[in-house]
Amino acid sequence: MTDLQPVFRIERTFASPRKTVWACFTEPDHMAKWFSPAGCHTVFLHSDLQPGGYNHVRMDSPEGTVWHGKYTFVEVDPMDKLVYVNSFADADGNLIHHPMAPTWPLKLLTTILFEDLGDKTRILLTWEPMDASAEEVATFAQGLESCHNGWTGTFDNLDGYLNSL
Repeated sequence: MTDLQPVFRIERTFASPRKTVWACFTEPDHMAKWFSPAGCHTVFLHSDLQPGGYNHVRMDSPEGTVWHGKYTFVEVDPMDKLVYVNSFADADGNLIHHPMAPTWPLKLLTTILFEDLGDKTRILLTWEPMDASAEEVATFAQGLESCHNGWTGTFDNLDGYLNSL
């Protein structure tokens, strides 16, 4: 990574205690209920929350499109920080390029910080391309607004889910 590489950042405060927000980010039963684009259904095929472990998920769209993702954990600091490598995957968990954007980076380093605000929790999430070519970095830079829109919608899902608990 260089200082010139783009980094995506988004911050959101949720009206729930950190323990609850942490559980929603780390427990598959919770994540399956909010961690997907609107209208999609998420299924956890594998989950192992520890450094070197990974989540392998399938997301089904209402139109019948199926995507797989793999999130390999680098750091798990309970209640404070999650760091993982985020990638698209095939049904067997092998990393693949984005099905609709082949020049999207194969791997994104995801860092999520959880700040305790008493009965609220602030999340700071960052995405950084890993081992990316110049073309992949350029595609990522062009997609920052799309990243913002996608994570805003995902955080809206989480907010709704937290309010239902």
